[in-house]
Amino acid sequence: MIFAHISRSLRDTFPARASEWALATMLFGWSVILHASPDLFQSGPPTYTALANIMPQSTWAALCLVVGGGRLVVLAVNGAWRRSPHARGLSAFISALFWFEITIGILQGGSYGVGLAVYPVLFLLDCYNVIRAFGEAGRSDANHKRVAGNGTDA
Repeated sequence: MIFAHISRSLRDTFPARASEWALATMLFGWSVILHASPDLFQSGPPTYTALANIMPQSTWAALCLVVGGGRLVVLAVNGAWRRSPHARGLSAFISALFWFEITIGILQGGSYGVGLAVYPVLFLLDCYNVIRAFGEAGRSDANHKRVAGNGTDA
């Protein structure tokens, strides 16, 4: 039952949520890279040193795993019981904080590489996803109240 829902929901919603899936996968990928290269923050460019000053690499890796993986799960099961744009909005908001912190790390590191062309855009895209998901949440809540108020499903 749940797998049939996930399959149908993915086909129906993926085009509109492609950026959410991509950003969740990127954050999860950050975790994979940080776990696979445990000395990356020590041996990498100054940007990584600035990120290490925010929190240790192992903490970044664990949080990216939880947030990125959790967001992928939220996207997969979204609407299995009731439409859940609230969870999508919250996970997009938390992800946006990561892109923001990475952007700050790049700026503090002083080596303005290509990451400065990418991470601020990822941050802004997730800000857009937050606005869009919470807009859907408001419409979903209003519809739920309307349906509950008149006892019909239409």
